[in-house]
Amino acid sequence: MLRTLKRILRVLCLEAIPDWEKILPQALFALRTFIPDSTGFSPAELVHGKNQRTPVMLLYKKLTEEEHVESSVVDYVFELINRMKICQELAILHMEDAKQKQKLWYDRRTVKRQFQLGELVLVIAASRPNKLSDQWVGPGEIVQQLSETNYVVKFPEKDKTHVYHVNMLKPYHQREENINLLCINPLNHDEEDLPSL
Repeated sequence: MLRTLKRILRVLCLEAIPDWEKILPQALFALRTFIPDSTGFSPAELVHGKNQRTPVMLLYKKLTEEEHVESSVVDYVFELINRMKICQELAILHMEDAKQKQKLWYDRRTVKRQFQLGELVLVIAASRPNKLSDQWVGPGEIVQQLSETNYVVKFPEKDKTHVYHVNMLKPYHQREENINLLCINPLNHDEEDLPSL
């Protein structure tokens, strides 16, 4: 929901509308009447039991309107309660289906990772002071595996251990250290004479 609102606001700002905050109510109205795939119902319908009427809906209703039959307030309330209950049940079913689809999509793209005790890992930084700071913290050592996906990691500079999900970890590969030696006095004088410093 917030992601959709951010997209709407981004479009309003990119369109360079000088007074974008004045059309914010229309943007929120669009958000409330939007029907996401995950629930199959608009937020307004789930909260109020019926959709908010857009100008297109009002025009369509006017063109296709049949004779209006009067009903009592009690009948309307019971009908509204039943409609809301049905909408909520269907929304739960839609969300379960969407959750299964998202899980299948995630499982297709994921690679199963496993770490051994004593292995060095990097941990993704939960918060960074700025965008240029390191994204990964570490290395830390795996000291215990709690489950298939959770590991206890100890950092050398800290006394406490922390539990991390496997998605927050990646293997630490130590860089090869190249040591360049400069010999001041050769040990073996039998070799050809090389200039020394």
